[in-house]
Formats: sequence, C-alpha cells, structure tokens
Amino acid sequence: MQTKESGEAKITVYVVITCIVAASGGLLFGFDGGVTGGVSNMPNFLEKFFPEVEIESGNSTSTDPYCRYDSQSLAFFASSMYFAGMIASFPAGVVTRQYGRKVSMTVAGTFFLIGSILLAAAEHYAMLIIGRIFWGIGVGFADQSVTIYNSEMAPPQWRGALHILFQFLTVSGVLIAQLINYGTQHFDWGWRLSLGLAGIPGLILTAGGIFLLETPNSLVERGKVEQARAVLEKIRGTPNVDREMDTIVNASKEAREREERESPWRSLFRKEYLPNLVICVLMPFFQQFTGINAIIFYSPQIFSSLIGSGLSASLLVAIIIGAVQVVATGIGLVLADKFGRKALLVEAAVQAFIAQFLMGLLFYFQFRNSDEMDDWAAILAILLSCGFISAFGWGWGPLGWLVPSEIQPMETRSAGQSITVFVNLACTALIGQTFLPMLCGMKFGVFIFFAGWNLIMSVFAGLCLPETKGIQIDEVQHALHSHKFWKKVMDAEDYFSSYQNIP
Repeated sequence: MQTKESGEAKITVYVVITCIVAASGGLLFGFDGGVTGGVSNMPNFLEKFFPEVEIESGNSTSTDPYCRYDSQSLAFFASSMYFAGMIASFPAGVVTRQYGRKVSMTVAGTFFLIGSILLAAAEHYAMLIIGRIFWGIGVGFADQSVTIYNSEMAPPQWRGALHILFQFLTVSGVLIAQLINYGTQHFDWGWRLSLGLAGIPGLILTAGGIFLLETPNSLVERGKVEQARAVLEKIRGTPNVDREMDTIVNASKEAREREERESPWRSLFRKEYLPNLVICVLMPFFQQFTGINAIIFYSPQIFSSLIGSGLSASLLVAIIIGAVQVVATGIGLVLADKFGRKALLVEAAVQAFIAQFLMGLLFYFQFRNSDEMDDWAAILAILLSCGFISAFGWGWGPLGWLVPSEIQPMETRSAGQSITVFVNLACTALIGQTFLPMLCGMKFGVFIFFAGWNLIMSVFAGLCLPETKGIQIDEVQHALHSHKFWKKVMDAEDYFSSYQNIP
C-alpha cells in the first residue's frame, strides 16, 4: 500500500550518500569473507601459522582431494570472528535501541579498525584469533545497526534498493579482498597487507557513525520528536511528511506502552509476534544454509584441491566468482522493488538447488575412480558455481537481510534484529568451522546437502512470507497478520484487539 505522501517522497542525494556510507558496514563483512579464504591459501601464511596444512596441501599426489585443507585450527581462524559477532549481537541490540544507530556504527568501525591492526601485526596464532575476535565484535555491531539504519532512512518505494546497498557493498568487499589477495600472493608479507587493509572500511564506518544524521525512528524512540521531523523533512526532500511522521510517532508510542508492560524480548515471544519471530530466525538460517559461505570462505581451497589449479589460478577463479556476485547483487538492486521479495527468493532458491545438485553429481563422477578432474569438468564446476553465486546475489543474499529488518514493528525491531544477527553469525560460524571436515567426510555429498536446504527454503518463501514491497516500514505488521498462511496458525484478531485495549 503506497500512499500519495510516500510517493511524493524523493530519493535525495543526501539519503543515497548516507545509506552508502552506512552500508560500508557491509564492506567489513564482505572483506572478511573474501580475504580469509585467500590468505588461508597463501604458503607464507600457512607455513607461519598452520605448517601441517601447508605440508598436506603441497603433497597433492598422496592426499585425498577432499581432505587437503581439513584442519580444525585453520577452520577456527575462519569461524572465530563469527562466534565473537554472535555473542556481540545482543549487547549491540541494547546499544542500538537505547543510544541510537549511529553509536552502534561507531563502535563497529572502531573494533574492526583495532582488529585489522592486530591481524596485520600478528606473530603467533593467539594474536590472529584475538584480532579476529575484534573483527567479530565489529561485525556484530555493524550487522545490528546498519540494516536497521538503512531501512529507516529509505523512502518506502526505494527501501529495497537502498537497503540492498548493504549486501552490494558486502559482495564488493569480497571482490576487493580477492583482488588484493591476488596482488599480494607473491610477497612474503602479502598476507599482512591483505588483513591490514580491512581497516579502511572500518575507518569509513567510524566516520559515518560520527557525522551522519540519526534516523527519525531512533530519535522519536528516544523522545526527540522535533529533531526527528527536521531529519525526516531533509531526507525525504519535502515538508509534506505529516503522515509518515504520525506513523512513526504512533508506532513509538505503542511500542513504549507495550514495553512498560513487558520487555521487547518477552514481547517477541508472544503469540501475536510468532510470524515475526519465525521469520527473523529462519531467514538468516536459510541464508547461510544456501551454502554461500562455504563457497566464499573456501573457494580457493576448493578449486585448488578439487581442480588442482594452483594458488594463482584458484585465486583468479575466486575473483571471477566474486565479480559474478557483485553483478548479480546489482541486478537485485533493481529487481527487489520491481518484482517484489517473494518471487526473487523462490527463483533464487530453485536456481541454487539445481546448481548445487549438479555440482555434487559432477564431483561424484569425476572423483569416483580418479584424484584429478578433467579440464571440461573443471570449467563446468566454475560455471555451476557462478550459477549458484548469481542466484544468491539477487536472492537470499540481500533479501536475507532486508526481509527480517522490515518485518519487525518498532516495539520488537532491535530485539528481532539481534536475533537475526545472532542466528546469521551462529550459522556462519558453524559452517566455517565444519565445512572442511564435512567436505572431507561427506565428499561430493556436501553439495547435495546444501542443495536440499535450498529446495526447503523455496517452499518456505512461497508459503510463509508476505510481500513487503512498497509498504511503509511501520505498516508491515498489518500486511503480515493478513497473510493467508499466518491466519491459519495464529489468531490475528487478538493482536488487533490488544492494540484497541491500550489505554
């Protein structure tokens, strides 16, 4: 439901710049994903911190191609950041709600900057892990604040595109990191430069947290109504913001009244918020169980081990995959507000299922009687990986963040986002820690495993998600409770009557 007033709201230069700077938090997330796999494949880095892996991967004639990089310490280097971010997501939710989105972004950038310095200067394994923990805290705060910030700053008709900037910069961060890895691979200190350059997006986000405007929703939430109206007029490019301002104020009032009776966390577990809770848990779960981070983290290792392409070629393949993801996410910027969220999610899940299933079959037949892959099969594996990555790029990648951030009413928004971030990082950490052992133990079956999850999530998106395209963020709850699926599993009338009974 797009109102006359929401249609009058302009896409101002200030809003675009603001959302781009805020979405630099996505660069933090993406740079880590891109840099980790490449650095973990560099001989100088492996020799210094993981000598047993370096020896194993260098002896391709006597090692199972599925198991050459199977190391729990190497896996923990990848996953430790996400375990830290998972824990940080809950205090991040409190800070974001009580002190504003800007403060949370400043904390995120500062921790990431410190972590980059520690990683670039690392001399032993413990220092690596400490640096990764600092990165994790930064990611936990960034994921909590940036997605909410962009959803609240964007006009309803442009919310999908501006919010997807977060994912677009995330995949851009992956590609930038892969390009840097490719350029630094031949230097003894190349891994230090790759890890240290992550401080740049941290610096950008810190500056953004200091100099950007706070969102109108956050200002109203903290009692600064006049300041909120001034900000709203500036970011909408029109003084005609009465209806949107009234919606924000009323939503905040209702949220405070409900919070006086119970906390946002307790509210989120009430029956009337069951759809919100289910969606904010399952969307990030499904996003990670597409298998995306298995590909992003470990694409150099996968292609080096299974295809036997060597360091330079495997890093180049990772760059190709990263470039495909950037282009696909750019397409998603246009499609999300044109065709809606549901259609993209269903299509992307089916496409990812086909790509992963065929990849599993390919690896099965190629390695059934041999430890080497034919040239045509290696090319097909790369093409299938690009097909999977493109589906994620315009589907579950950006929309896995967008839908949970816009599905929550103001009274549960920060709590819901904390759960979304927690589940996302918990699943990322789980996959980061277990994928290499899974690849070694399940072999080709690991790709069939993720293909099955993609099939399940296509059914979930088709049956359980309401369409939120073009709806003002504080009116999405009404669309959710009128959705035909959720009408059958809960009594929506209780929800509306509870609002009518508020004194």
